[in-house]
Amino acid sequence: MLNFLSQTARPCNSTYVVDVTPELARTWLKINNYNRPRNSEAVEKYVRQIKEGRWKLTHQGLAFTRNGFLLDGQHRLWAIIECDATLPMRVCINEPVENYDAIDCGRNRSNLDVVRMGLKDSTISTAHTLTLKSMLAGRLCKTANRWTNAELTEQYREHIDAVDFVVKQFRSCKDKRINDPTVRGVIARAFYIVPHEQLELFCSQIINGGDHPCRTVIDAFVGCLESWSDRRESTKREIYRRCELTLEAFLTNSTDVSFGKNIAELFPLPKETR
Repeated sequence: MLNFLSQTARPCNSTYVVDVTPELARTWLKINNYNRPRNSEAVEKYVRQIKEGRWKLTHQGLAFTRNGFLLDGQHRLWAIIECDATLPMRVCINEPVENYDAIDCGRNRSNLDVVRMGLKDSTISTAHTLTLKSMLAGRLCKTANRWTNAELTEQYREHIDAVDFVVKQFRSCKDKRINDPTVRGVIARAFYIVPHEQLELFCSQIINGGDHPCRTVIDAFVGCLESWSDRRESTKREIYRRCELTLEAFLTNSTDVSFGKNIAELFPLPKETR
């Protein structure tokens, strides 16, 4: 026995490692009486983990009641079925039904927690992770549950220079309406295409004001950021589009900008142009 366990520690005979096949998963889902409705986004995350070889055997698996009903783990089972894969999983049996109220009630690890731990860098902030998610989402601005923590850690490794560059530009800006993740996401994308000294000047013009041939366009954009009180998905998309067009006008010294025109992604990421 591990020497750091107390003398009262005892082994548990109700937990097993089981190779769960798609057929077994289908059988167990038929006795799924105690779970929430299926969440497609949760299943999709597990599916990507499996297909990308990220699946790990951990202490988190499946739980069944004393009467043999599935108490926890339905989304893992759905993912096994969708991938047509067999995976090892820890299975706990004989759980009291009343324990359902205590499942998943602890503090979840946030994106920031996992990225910090994965990269062993405590200087990474919420601004970094929100900028990254906005950059990856692009014009659709759909970021809520799209990425797993492991995927975000890998993406941060890939885009650390772009994200860190943008966060540093806005570090002195205390106005959250202007220091907005969607704005930072557009500029992080432009990092791969636009000369960095130009981006530094653009950020300064947004935050501090100043003289520039397209100052009226920048003022109009900043005015929108300051006047729009909500940050719903539709508002984020409008901010994203206006930020792209304002940056394009800035780079070409243009004062003729039509925010009503439909545009493709102006600053695609490197992998999006392959």
